[in-house]
Parts: sequence; structure tokens; C-alpha cells
Amino acid sequence: MIMLGSAGGSIADLARGLWRRDSGKRWLVPLAVFLCVFGLVLILAASVEGLAPFIYAIF
Repeated sequence: MIMLGSAGGSIADLARGLWRRDSGKRWLVPLAVFLCVFGLVLILAASVEGLAPFIYAIF
């Protein structure tokens, strides 16, 4: 649960860094969204023991 709690701040920092006008890295936003969602799903699967086999079966 600690990792899930600290992920919010990291995701917000990443979004702010990619969305600045002068960065020119907006093309990375879809990749960052995919990786953040994928990471959160894996953290959730590891923390909820009953849910893990179903999520791991998808991958």
C-alpha cells in the first residue's frame, strides 16, 4: 500500500514535466499513461492476493 500511495505524486510530477509548453515531449504522454496504468495494475495485483491469479492470467 505504501507504493500505491507514493505513486500518485510520482505520476503527477511526470504529467507536469511532460505537459510543460517548452518541453516538446507531449508525444510521450500516451506511453507514460500506459506505463503508469500498467504499473498500478501490477501493484494492485500484488497487494490483493485473491485478485492476483486473475490478473496474472491476462498477461
